Amino acid sequence: MSQVIQAGAVLGLYTALTISTYVLEQLRMKNLLDIHTSAATVVPLDDHPVPFYVRRDRNDRQRNIKVFGNDGVQLYTIERLSAINPIWNMLTFPERREVATINSGVFSSSVDFHTKSGISHRDISVDYGLGGGNRSFYTNDGAKYTWARGSKFLEKVINPNGGAEEIRERVAKVKLMRQFKFDFEVLVNESKIDREIALATAFSSMLTQWGVGEITDTVGPTFIEPKKQVDADTNKFVISKENDSSELVLMIDNNHSFVKLPASDSSRIAELE
Repeated sequence: MSQVIQAGAVLGLYTALTISTYVLEQLRMKNLLDIHTSAATVVPLDDHPVPFYVRRDRNDRQRNIKVFGNDGVQLYTIERLSAINPIWNMLTFPERREVATINSGVFSSSVDFHTKSGISHRDISVDYGLGGGNRSFYTNDGAKYTWARGSKFLEKVINPNGGAEEIRERVAKVKLMRQFKFDFEVLVNESKIDREIALATAFSSMLTQWGVGEITDTVGPTFIEPKKQVDADTNKFVISKENDSSELVLMIDNNHSFVKLPASDSSRIAELE
């Protein structure tokens, strides 16, 4: 019975967050979510993060979530036994190797990682401030990591509450792709944070911190400029194929038939849904 109550409370919170964000957007007051008094130094997100796309399974919206890579291939599934169960399991796809167990709650959440050396159970706490509740957790490096309520950045916080000596390094970012749709983009700097840690904790925040009421300016993904590398023979810059998304911007799950769209056709995404 307690799990049923918890699942219902999370759904109520998710709905309330969606409505409140929508109202703030309509009143042009969304910037209130990013109010802070810290004088911390902010290190921006790397220019070449790795993108992932998190969206509901069209045929089982309440129990299954799909996670795609930039090439349109499904990498993970996040699923639960029933719509009244607050416990989600994150597994690799198609191998179905268990990665993490995600327990999302209104006042506290947690993630149990099953394949990480030196990191297993991690609590996700709520940090209340002027801009609302951020979600924070720790990894095995001892640093504090925080998902922001307004900007949706994941920041590695060094010397928290240290005033001008505090450093907030942005290592990941989430963007809602379509308003009122559970359809998110997650950009991860994999040199700074493990992708599965970022995805699992971001999913918890999608349910308990952000909702889907934000007005979206575009249905397309964030453009990531291809990396430039120096050719050893010519000593000139060349474009790296890694993270090059010029030919493919998104995978559309259209009744299990997958469609690849070039950047010029990203506006057609909504038509396929």
